[in-house]
Amino acid sequence: MKILNLNEGSFPIDLNFDIEHINIPTIGRLEKKLSVEVRILKVSKNLLKCDGHLQGTFIDTCQNCLKEIRLDLSSKIDVAFKDISELLLDSSDQDQTHYQDLEYFNIETFLDEEIGLIYPDIVKCNDHCIDEDIDLVEEKHLPFKKIRDLIE
Repeated sequence: MKILNLNEGSFPIDLNFDIEHINIPTIGRLEKKLSVEVRILKVSKNLLKCDGHLQGTFIDTCQNCLKEIRLDLSSKIDVAFKDISELLLDSSDQDQTHYQDLEYFNIETFLDEEIGLIYPDIVKCNDHCIDEDIDLVEEKHLPFKKIRDLIE
């Protein structure tokens, strides 16, 4: 577990490391290491900026045909950090803000949240896997299609 004190120290903080295990139960399992590269800058007393990149490969199951697939995940990180004490007082309407105790900042908690946000909601083996199944369902709901076509 990597704990940082973001209230003190010199900035920018550059971190490059690999993660071997992720504790998010709703996503696939990590095939190889997840590569993380982040830079944390101090903008003001209680506002920090985090830029970086994460990249890794996951093994998951297609939600339609249940085949095991490899899912390459790569994303930029562009987030502001604020102390958890400002959560209810913040009126800045920023979309990408992560709230956590800045004195005991857990980088793994932040990365778990980022991975959970960028991981796809629907995992499928190809672009047409779900579409093919929808077409079959629509045909099943027209039992007398040939007779209807003759009447028309």
